[in-house]
Amino acid sequence: MDLSITQVPLWLSISFGILMLTVPTYLIANTVKVAANRAGKWDGKALQKRVLFFYLGFFFIVSLVSLTGFFTVNTLPPRVIIFVVVPLFLFYLLWVQRRAWFATIFESVRLEQLIAIHIFRLVGVYFFLLYSYDALPWSFAMIGGTGDILTALFAIPVIYFLRQKVAFAKPLAWVWNIFGLLDILSVLSTAIVVTRAAIANGEMGVGQFGTFPFSWIPAFAPATIVFLHILIFRKLRKAQR
Repeated sequence: MDLSITQVPLWLSISFGILMLTVPTYLIANTVKVAANRAGKWDGKALQKRVLFFYLGFFFIVSLVSLTGFFTVNTLPPRVIIFVVVPLFLFYLLWVQRRAWFATIFESVRLEQLIAIHIFRLVGVYFFLLYSYDALPWSFAMIGGTGDILTALFAIPVIYFLRQKVAFAKPLAWVWNIFGLLDILSVLSTAIVVTRAAIANGEMGVGQFGTFPFSWIPAFAPATIVFLHILIFRKLRKAQR
């Protein structure tokens, strides 16, 4: 892919960059701050700043690599999965989960707060916007975009029912969480299938998601979303016990 030729209008890249750089990072960092303040054991504002700095640094590094064209090369599995998604997920599991501050946050954070973070998945609308400029294949845009948008919209009534302590709120949260997890897993599997076909036919595939700033979606979202779903499952199981 020739990185000197953009396939989408500048406004699309800028709006996407601003959205991804602000919304999910704020939702996660603010959730950490609120939970820390509720627990009263950690400085919520200090933890919030650490989380924000981490993600800003993460996006900066991913951006530098993206601008070299490293992620646009069609390989199986895709390079972004090998070099970013897997390491980030392992970082969440093997480092973040073992921090004392994380244990405190997890105990004090409310279930609906974890679910509310997933509202950022409305970014799925960009799957369709990219498709409209022939930057993504329809199959990938439909599966990825539709699933993320539905997950984000479905999160709103789930949050409301949990706050109202409606009897069916937690069973509904189970359904929502399973759907959301299956969605992100289907996006990953579809990306691999599309990439395999792209290699065989000499097509672009999902290469647009390897360019700056759109590489932020595959680099950040899968590992973060799966980790959040795992935390929500743990919260739901704890509530049952």
